[in-house]
Amino acid sequence: MKEIVFATSNNAKINQINFIINQFNFPVKIIPGKDFFGDKISPIEKGSNVMEIALNSAIDVSNRIGLPVIAEDTDFQVKALNGKPGIKAGDYLKKHGRRCILKQIEGAKERDAIISSAVAYVNPDGTVKVFSHIVEGIISNEESFCNYPDWISPSNENIFGGGYNAIFISKGKKKTLAEIDPVSAISFSYREVNFVNLIDYILNS
Repeated sequence: MKEIVFATSNNAKINQINFIINQFNFPVKIIPGKDFFGDKISPIEKGSNVMEIALNSAIDVSNRIGLPVIAEDTDFQVKALNGKPGIKAGDYLKKHGRRCILKQIEGAKERDAIISSAVAYVNPDGTVKVFSHIVEGIISNEESFCNYPDWISPSNENIFGGGYNAIFISKGKKKTLAEIDPVSAISFSYREVNFVNLIDYILNS
């Protein structure tokens, strides 16, 4: 059983990667970094895109604790807003919420958007690997979500659950990402694809 530290304080991400591990019966145990190492695990986010931020975060934490580490970063780019909120998507969501995006582009014909994710793996032995995945789509006219886990959709307990999923319809779909069940999302959604590829790489490298 391989043990890997996930440099995140986001419980939804931990639950999401554990869901992937259980679905594929991967012999991997994810160690929630902050639970074991406290503030020592919190990386300083730096970079101009999700790949740089994820990689720098993984390097930073791995250097500090001397163990293999994974880190993930996600952004959200709305074409009508000139690519904003971009890499500041998490801060924007907590400050303004999803409905602010809907209000800003209300009535706009241009509703294209993309969600990008990058997952980095760094091992003290010198191994470095980054996986990235982009999901293209459009902004929905209103929030729409189902009662799914908080990495997919918001809830009374976690209004920020699912990030921007509840207002994002991926290309070729008719529902928002927050209306698509967790098993169906594995094959195409932004973090899921990266998590599968990452774990497969770790187990076979």
